[in-house]
Amino acid sequence: MTIKLLTFDLDDTLWPCMATINRTEKRLHQWFSNYHPQITQQYTIQHLRDKRLQIAKKHQHIAHDLTALRKKSFLQLSIEMEYSASDTEQFIENAFQFYMTERNKVDLYDDVIPTLKYLKSKYRLAAVTNGNADIFKIGLGDLFEFSWSAAKAGKQKPHPIVFKSLLAAYQLHPEEVIHIGDDPITDIQGAQQLGIRAIWLNRNKKKWPEEINPPFIEIYQLKQLPELLISQGLLKSL
Repeated sequence: MTIKLLTFDLDDTLWPCMATINRTEKRLHQWFSNYHPQITQQYTIQHLRDKRLQIAKKHQHIAHDLTALRKKSFLQLSIEMEYSASDTEQFIENAFQFYMTERNKVDLYDDVIPTLKYLKSKYRLAAVTNGNADIFKIGLGDLFEFSWSAAKAGKQKPHPIVFKSLLAAYQLHPEEVIHIGDDPITDIQGAQQLGIRAIWLNRNKKKWPEEINPPFIEIYQLKQLPELLISQGLLKSL
């Protein structure tokens, strides 16, 4: 079948994830220090991470929804700080807005914009992510037709419902989609179990885990993607 959609993972595929998260949480901790110093007097950045992990384990029904999980962690802090109901509501809103503003300040890899701009002229493009980054605030909204998230699907990749629900929502067959991502399990295995061809973007040249079926193709830079598609007969010319 003709390829109708290219889907892309976001974190560690289009930008480095941990550098973004570490910077964001550092700035959030400073924001707490400025406006809610009682929090930083009790908790370091690592303490707050550990508390959020504990919340995720306790509330498995929202573990896939990083927005809900983050807000739940702010709610827990407000309870511990003994805020009033109105102060709690304002605290959660302000803290989350600050966090998301910083979360969406990503440093895209150099080959992302040129490659996506070119591919957009040939295919429909979309994001498929376990995270909660906002493609519009990041500046990719004019390149992607839509973003499909774990929060929307109800589970995180590699759970089959993520890609299955996407296919159903947009009336696509697996053979009409190619997924590009960095993670062998969440991206490659997650897509392949639905019959979607998956391209491994292995920027750091890691060794493929032998227990997982190999990807359709492996590339080391996103800018290799157009020529790869041509070599596979999936794109006519540059």
